[in-house]
Amino acid sequence: MKNLNAEKMENNVKHEGIVQSIEGLNVTVKMTVNSACSGCHAKSICGAADSRDKVVVAQNVNGAKLAVGDTVTVEMRQTLAMKAVVICYLVPFIILFASFCLMYMVSSIEWLNVLVALSLTALYYIILWFFRKKIEKKVTFVVTPSPQI
Repeated sequence: MKNLNAEKMENNVKHEGIVQSIEGLNVTVKMTVNSACSGCHAKSICGAADSRDKVVVAQNVNGAKLAVGDTVTVEMRQTLAMKAVVICYLVPFIILFASFCLMYMVSSIEWLNVLVALSLTALYYIILWFFRKKIEKKVTFVVTPSPQI
């Protein structure tokens, strides 16, 4: 018989981090992204793999006793991580490429084609910014205390 909790935990993207601040259930965590990204299949397009430090706001859904400076594990379901990659990288690329190709068929003025393609991509990111609160509710990080060795 399969352990469903263990299976769910294996489908999470996890990073270690240090608690920077705590406000209610919201915990601000500074993560140093390292070789843990090597096992992720989205590492080549994920912004987290390219940078050293990331600061995220995670939810302390288990009500664990945390203090500033504690080492914690930040988790996100892998399906949500893939949705975030699609929203942030794949959709804008499709908009950019498709709008450029359509404009190329309509107009032979290259600078205009590029301007329209970039403008539509920028419009997409502006729309995302307006819906950021709704997106934040769906794409959440969960924080748990790291096991002490």
